[in-house]
Amino acid sequence: MNTDFGPVLEALLAHLQATTVLAFTANAASGAQILTGVSTLTGLFAGLPVFGPGVGQGTVIAALNTGAGTVTLSAPVSAAASAGAFTAGFQFASRRLRHWTQVSAQPALFLRRIGTTDHYGPESAWPVTTLECELWIYCNAGADPDTAPDDALNYLEQLVRQAFAPDDDERFTLSGLVYWCRFEGRGDAAPGDQGAQAISRLPVRITLP
Repeated sequence: MNTDFGPVLEALLAHLQATTVLAFTANAASGAQILTGVSTLTGLFAGLPVFGPGVGQGTVIAALNTGAGTVTLSAPVSAAASAGAFTAGFQFASRRLRHWTQVSAQPALFLRRIGTTDHYGPESAWPVTTLECELWIYCNAGADPDTAPDDALNYLEQLVRQAFAPDDDERFTLSGLVYWCRFEGRGDAAPGDQGAQAISRLPVRITLP
């Protein structure tokens, strides 16, 4: 019976940070929309928010060219960069949920445990424990009045869901640390139609071995 929940949650957070906080270097000319010499395209896809030298708020990836190793942005950069440090996806991740007014580095991702469920099989005196968790996403998707803010949340949720891809052919097990880590239940979203702040909550269940 596994009763030490901390290492499981820390392992999941570390996995999420590695797969949803995407860092790369690239070259850029002032006034250009294309980043060249991109160090890695792994994990990147159109729609993800981008941050870096001269990148304006609300800029996202418009297209990728894997053959040329370039990233086309939705808006031109205002400063030149040589092997500049860029990031895509989430800028911040933590196990401590904060109010969105206290989180300046957005998009932000939070993991929190809200309960546990114990289930006993017909022939077992030991319970099977499932951790009930939530992933919270914050982003400023509603800041641009000319876009549908739900689209930005959708791309970020897509990035998070990809991080739960099966690692044993059938289930996501955190490299064997847990029996099954998955999305289960109803999520909630406040896309930010009436303001700049967009919020999404995704239910996660972690069944321990």
